[in-house]
Amino acid sequence: MKQLGTQTQFYSNQDGQFEIELVQEVPIAISINDLNYAVIMITPVDVEAFIVGFAYSEGLIIQANEILDIDINHVTSELEDVPTHIDANIKLTGRAQHRSSGIMRQRKGTSGCGLCGIEAIEQSFPQLAPLTASPSLKDQQWLAAKQHFSEHQEVGGISGAIHGAMLLDAEGQFLCFAEDIGRHNALDKLIGKALLNQIPLADMHILMSSRCSTELILKAVRAKVASLGHLASPSTLAVAQAKQYGLHLIHIPRQATPRYYN
Repeated sequence: MKQLGTQTQFYSNQDGQFEIELVQEVPIAISINDLNYAVIMITPVDVEAFIVGFAYSEGLIIQANEILDIDINHVTSELEDVPTHIDANIKLTGRAQHRSSGIMRQRKGTSGCGLCGIEAIEQSFPQLAPLTASPSLKDQQWLAAKQHFSEHQEVGGISGAIHGAMLLDAEGQFLCFAEDIGRHNALDKLIGKALLNQIPLADMHILMSSRCSTELILKAVRAKVASLGHLASPSTLAVAQAKQYGLHLIHIPRQATPRYYN
């Protein structure tokens, strides 16, 4: 069954040749007001939501209406070594462009030759405000979300090998879902969907299929969600940063009750 985000491939083994759907991975080159910013590997579903969520997570925008337009083009390169890819140019308001200029200057200095290590490390950990105290969900609400998680994996249900992110309201009710081959991208897509649909993220809760790493903590804190739940265990630095910012970090094991790292 062909599904957006997958592509038919063929493999063979001792029993013969077979058809299979594999998850797609394509490069997207993001520009800010026609200036190159980043190249990222994504699964080409919910591309606009990814771009908006990525811009938010990078600190380029603080709300969706700071994006005036997004020009998205699917490009087939004439060069053999360059795969089919996506070019996306974000047009920002003047205020957001001024903010992004400083961020873009910092990014140029992080490619580094080993002499700028301290500067690059500091830039990798932005100064974010601690979250306002807000309750997490209860055990039964996390377990219910986990039980229904796979129902929303449209791509993952066909190909597997893809991460999912689920947004829940303050009562644990489902709001939206996003998928991508990269766990960071899945979270960016989820944030972007919320912004595009004017769903306030403050005090909401997120459940992800992946392990929890530091970058996901920073994205969640910037989004001001109350809780970040995962179906795989977190890293030690993720736990430390969640405590630093007052983010509820929860691991929901396969056969055990939720674990709260507070």
